[in-house]
Amino acid sequence: MCDIPYDYSMNPSCDMCQFLGNKPLQNQILTTKYWTVGIIPDQPYLGRGLVTLLTHKASLGELSQEEWDDFAAIVRKLEPAYERAFGARPLNMGCFMNNAYRADPPHPHVHWQIFPRYKAPVELAGMTFTDDRYGSFYDDDARNPVGGEVVWEIVNRLQQAIAL
Repeated sequence: MCDIPYDYSMNPSCDMCQFLGNKPLQNQILTTKYWTVGIIPDQPYLGRGLVTLLTHKASLGELSQEEWDDFAAIVRKLEPAYERAFGARPLNMGCFMNNAYRADPPHPHVHWQIFPRYKAPVELAGMTFTDDRYGSFYDDDARNPVGGEVVWEIVNRLQQAIAL
């Protein structure tokens, strides 16, 4: 769980803002002044998650230098943490806000999707996670919904790896 320490600007029509408004947030591994990093229940790639801006901004061009600097510091923590916790390499991240444009009017909210990649299968909580497309672009259609206990184990391992 994670409490957001500030009262940030939110857009009531934005799905991400609605998520951020549900406090305390669940499944977050790290929260900074500007961003929160969480694991989602769909795990086609072990550790799949989101880095979400805590303020409603619609494009990368709107980010302040402080938000960019904070994001860079998060990446410097996440890359080694994913490798220590699960052997992920590389840790791909992308800012794909296409779904927000399916609505009219659109309500994009800056966030980054995390796609850890694995050369070898990884065992976690009685499950085997395989990356059949290692070395290629991720499969956007891949799905692997997992239970809360698996998500919690992922969160816990990444928090421990960040603390090292």
